[in-house]
Amino acid sequence: MNNFRKVKLTIVSIAIVAAISAASVTSLSASSVASPAAPAVVDANAIYAAKCQKCHGPDGKGVPKYKKSGQKDFTDAAWQKSESDAKLTAAINKGKGDFMPGFKGKLTPEEIKALVGKVRAFKK
Repeated sequence: MNNFRKVKLTIVSIAIVAAISAASVTSLSASSVASPAAPAVVDANAIYAAKCQKCHGPDGKGVPKYKKSGQKDFTDAAWQKSESDAKLTAAINKGKGDFMPGFKGKLTPEEIKALVGKVRAFKK
């Protein structure tokens, strides 16, 4: 009977050590393996609504107050063709004229790129 207790104690001890080791390895491998971060999803519609819509209108055609000052209609195919993505990016970054503020440092490059795509989406 004494041997039975020793064997039982040995088996229980081995099981405990194995469980602790397995938990440690699982925890270590989960924390040490760098999983690629999922790219942040940029909601261009929300950014446009918050930062641009007030002046450029919900439809991209502009608002009367600024159209009188030369604001462009984003739905105009000729204007869309005349503006490169680089020019749109620069305008969003630096601002334009006396009315449009620059957003460099206020929006991430990804958000600015998404806004360029949003402006392009107004094209008819």
